[in-house]
Amino acid sequence: MRTLPARSLWIAACATAVIALTACPGAKIPGRGGGGVDPNTCGNYAASDAGRKLKAFLEATVKVDAEATRLVNIIGESCAIMGRELGMAGPELEGQPKDVCARVYERLNADLKVSIKAGAKLNVVYKPAVCTLDLQASASAAAECEAKASADIGMTCNGTCSGTCEGTCKGSAGTGGSGGDCNGVCEGSCRGSCDGWAEADASAQCRAKAEVNASVDMTCTEPEFSVDVEAGAIVDASKAEKALSAMRAGFPKVFSVKARLAPFGAAVKTWGKTAAELGSAGRDLANSFKDQALCITGQIKAAVDAVARVNVSIEVSVEVSASASGTAGTN
Repeated sequence: MRTLPARSLWIAACATAVIALTACPGAKIPGRGGGGVDPNTCGNYAASDAGRKLKAFLEATVKVDAEATRLVNIIGESCAIMGRELGMAGPELEGQPKDVCARVYERLNADLKVSIKAGAKLNVVYKPAVCTLDLQASASAAAECEAKASADIGMTCNGTCSGTCEGTCKGSAGTGGSGGDCNGVCEGSCRGSCDGWAEADASAQCRAKAEVNASVDMTCTEPEFSVDVEAGAIVDASKAEKALSAMRAGFPKVFSVKARLAPFGAAVKTWGKTAAELGSAGRDLANSFKDQALCITGQIKAAVDAVARVNVSIEVSVEVSASASGTAGTN
């Protein structure tokens, strides 16, 4: 259990979270993913080896852009949820996420100032979410892209490998050696699940496909967060309870985003590097597709354009989740 000054906690939250959200790319946009990228729009280009890999990368682009947008939307939704707990409604909770959050944090900070004594301690209990990646499914995605068997694709787990380690396993369980059962750090290829982030031993576009799939499709437990304050520190019981209820309702959503950011951010780095490489070779690559050259050029450009948008969404999510962790004392 952690105790933190109530007033200082939310003054910091207001300043940091609102500043971070000014970079937010906008209100919730259902169904957006990849901007102008459409992996199925250029005819039969995927019939060739180069075309098959390019299509896999474009599919990853749609997926990564949609996920980045989803995570930012969760941050915005957390503010709206807190606002409703505070009794806010109508226009106050409508518009751009950055604007909604600014109004909500202003109201929350004001309510805490008048309802809880200065210097009072908040009792915070927090259990972070745990995310697990399915490396077998990711290897299958890379194998399809490479036109190989899944067994030929090595997957490295940067975290705890649960399954088979084709290398040396160091952990609470595991026999180590080639093909050994593992529940620890695998120094080699992991066949099973991973609670960190994944790296695929594949060509650039196929690696991006595998790592994006792993991070977007991972399963996560729900984080647990609770907060209370000593009864003797309460000045206005009604406002205090609304403020505490808002924190309980909103922070878990922010922490659910935080749990996904490390594996997803690693996949975005791989994908972004590949997009830059395709952008540099775009014209030459597109010309190799002859009749589809113009269409392929447009698809590559749309993928490159998505990088900046995705990075902004990631930065916003990182800053806001870090701010929530810092101010709640859950680092």
